[in-house]
Amino acid sequence: MPEQRDPSPYDALLLLSFGGPEGPDDVVPFLENVTRGRGIPRERLKEVGRHYFLFGGVSPINAQNRELLDALRKDFAENGLDLPVYWGNRNWAPYLTDTLRTMVNDGHRRIAVLATSAYASYSGCRQYRENLADALAALQAEGLPVPQVDKLRHYFNHPGFLRPMIDGVLASLAELPAEARDGAHLAFTTHSIPTAAADTSGTPADHTEGGTGGAYVAQHLDVARVIADAVREETGVDHPWQLVYQSRSGAPHIPWLEPDICDHLEERHAAGVPAVVMAPIGFVSDHMEVKYDLDTEATAKAAELGLPVVRSATVGADPGSPRPSASSCWSARQPSGAAPRALCAGCPRREPRPVPGRLLPGACPAPGRRRSRLARPGRRRPRLSPARRPLPPDPRSIVPDPLQTDAAQTDALYDELLDVALEAAHRAGVLLRDGRPADLGVAATKSSPIDVVTEMDLASEKLITGFIGERRPDDGFLGEEGASSAGTSGIRWVIDPIDGTVNYLYGLPSWAVSIAAEQDGEVVVGVVAAPMRGETYRAVLGRGAFSNDEPIRHRPAPPELSQALLGTGFGYLAERRAAQAEVVRTLLPQVRDIRRGGSAAIDLCDVACGRLDAYYERGLNPWDLAAGALIAREAGALTGGRPGRSASHELTLAASPALFEQLQPLLDELGAWHD
Repeated sequence: MPEQRDPSPYDALLLLSFGGPEGPDDVVPFLENVTRGRGIPRERLKEVGRHYFLFGGVSPINAQNRELLDALRKDFAENGLDLPVYWGNRNWAPYLTDTLRTMVNDGHRRIAVLATSAYASYSGCRQYRENLADALAALQAEGLPVPQVDKLRHYFNHPGFLRPMIDGVLASLAELPAEARDGAHLAFTTHSIPTAAADTSGTPADHTEGGTGGAYVAQHLDVARVIADAVREETGVDHPWQLVYQSRSGAPHIPWLEPDICDHLEERHAAGVPAVVMAPIGFVSDHMEVKYDLDTEATAKAAELGLPVVRSATVGADPGSPRPSASSCWSARQPSGAAPRALCAGCPRREPRPVPGRLLPGACPAPGRRRSRLARPGRRRPRLSPARRPLPPDPRSIVPDPLQTDAAQTDALYDELLDVALEAAHRAGVLLRDGRPADLGVAATKSSPIDVVTEMDLASEKLITGFIGERRPDDGFLGEEGASSAGTSGIRWVIDPIDGTVNYLYGLPSWAVSIAAEQDGEVVVGVVAAPMRGETYRAVLGRGAFSNDEPIRHRPAPPELSQALLGTGFGYLAERRAAQAEVVRTLLPQVRDIRRGGSAAIDLCDVACGRLDAYYERGLNPWDLAAGALIAREAGALTGGRPGRSASHELTLAASPALFEQLQPLLDELGAWHD
């Protein structure tokens, strides 16, 4: 019989996890649970759920949690710890509230909670606390006793979590061809999150050097350093490494942590790296983000590049991985009545290998103690989208804000705005296409107040404002041809009745009707109709971008700037054109080529659908860029102006994130923002 150990002050352990679908019929309901409150249409969720359908609609996470549940119970029994273990999920059965209800009915009143998330972040920590608060409130409303629950600390730096990851990297290196092994690059991957969420994770003392990045980044960097150091100690080879990200799922206009693993593989291949080990340090087990984003998508990208890659094992996927025993977990607890310092996921192995002393459970090392290879100035992705960044969560509250705008109402409003914009753009496009005289000469230009093009501009804007005004009489307007009114609804329409008037004058096809809707100053709907190209581009904030009815995505950054195809435009004033020509003269030898399309809205949409790698221009007005910039962002591109500024009359730039990071400082240095 093992020595009996005292589990007090706890009388039960709750394994708290994310949950996942267990069949095709579960996928969309599961995603509805995950995204509740965000107003995401069911059709969009079906598109998102395609990853699950590739695996029969089954997420591996529930089966892995069952294995972990059995391993914990066995481990406790072998170490004389009489502590029942329960399991509950945030987003699928068994649901957290149901599990807590069972635990209360079984008589448990002091519960330790082990979440299957090792790092600090809103979704990995505070959201679990909010879920616990909601569940306890539900029990109280039912008249049940409310137990005390203590969420155990993050275990990212516990030896039972680190040692199997070290072993996994060593095993993966051994799988590589001998000639590529010593030069292999280590790509430590974790889930990307919004940069705003990363920056506000943890306390200021937990942040990376320089005060940015938050505990989320700092903790992952700490783990990556430890693994890289251990690999060097055991192999004698100092492998270069980098922390990279995967599984981005949010709106493209919101900055998230980068670089993405697929972009990183392209960059490493271009740099001549012979092989890459992908080490998913941010994931406890082989759930869907690992099985699809690494084993499927990233592996396919590597095969396309001809780059040898091996993915190392996660902790929960290795049946031989060490886990701190129940004895060590409870003997390491804080003084009387506090939560134990660590309980880690994994599967038991009775003789865990020794680890360096610095891996013992404890707080994250103080920032600045060891400088990361990533912690150099200029490495952070710029936050340049003009869209407003979300406010950090209030640390004083663990319940959702009851005054939050109803997502369903917002979704219905955006649907209405999109329908109105599409119909208005279609009607204006028909008017302009069919109303243009076949023999329109090019002698008359916009410099004349009564030329035909100006008349068509005015007629198009009048048609658009009249149509929208009938359907939404309380909205405001800002139009190129003078339409201006404040409105009272909080919605303002930004209209360019003919974007690309010179093209229209000469009978060239690249002209468009551009209509955007702003809500309280933020563009939420954009439509660019190009009748002569047979294309209508559209985007709604947070829902992606489309050309006609097909989803579009920006082209990934080319390996080098010299392979990038750029678009630009020129002003009407001779002095400005001369300055812009100087920028082109200097820039042209550094890129593949430069195109001048003549319509800012279409150029931005061409970035969105991959026909251009990037587009920049000085002198754009709000109506020139409002709709096109939203479409570009929703297609995954970044938009901005000078470093630290939004796109504006001074400078507008749109490109994939990696290319944006190269072009923005270059254009700033070349003076593309002034005459």
